Amino acid sequence: MSKQTLEQLLVERVTAFAESGKPAEIIDEHVQVMFTKVIDNCFGRYGDMGKQVEEAIKAALPANLGSVFELTRYNAMVAKALQERWENSGVEADMVRRAQESIDEVLKKDQMPEFISLHDLMEAFVEEHKESAAENHWEAPDIRFQESEYGGLHIYFDKQPDEGISRGRSEYSLDNAIHISFDLRTPERDERGNKIGSVYAARLDGDKIGQVIKFRSKFDKLVAALYYGASKVVVDCDHDDFSYGIYD
Repeated sequence: MSKQTLEQLLVERVTAFAESGKPAEIIDEHVQVMFTKVIDNCFGRYGDMGKQVEEAIKAALPANLGSVFELTRYNAMVAKALQERWENSGVEADMVRRAQESIDEVLKKDQMPEFISLHDLMEAFVEEHKESAAENHWEAPDIRFQESEYGGLHIYFDKQPDEGISRGRSEYSLDNAIHISFDLRTPERDERGNKIGSVYAARLDGDKIGQVIKFRSKFDKLVAALYYGASKVVVDCDHDDFSYGIYD
């Protein structure tokens, strides 16, 4: 049996090492060190983030700080100065105001029924996208009902049907979602036996409903009433009950 040359031995060991999990471990270790250093630099005393925070705090301090400085009042004074600058900026305050106005509009008594039919809700969604459906020759929206392991119901839906290049997409990639919970101890039902539940989370056009500021359409307002208000949803339909009706 011939002895291995040094070159052959090196090639053999390098190959074995490359095929093991050790290179990945070494890379992970160095990547972690790299990110740690980058984050330290960003938030450190001389990093960009640190400098911006320092400048913001300096700008918030009163010009006559030296003459009014008292240790016991320092925290309250800085907090008040920051609050005044925050309020005077107008941007954040205006966003909060507009969000509150939108929610108040939805939660008016004449727009917030005790119960909202899931069928009516989905019909409002269909009606909202009929024009796009006619232009693109869509037969029906993509609507999926999925029961949760905890007894709730997840509804994922998208105006565009599951066909063409989008065929086989995951339910999590659909633009809209409504998540409903039911009382598992004493499930509430209507006179027809349909389950009645509460919406605890929702997504509209890819955004969580908590981030949506303006509720324009009937569909948006119904979802907002379910999420922000006391309205409950009556599950009185199936996922395949809806179409755009362009081929009827």
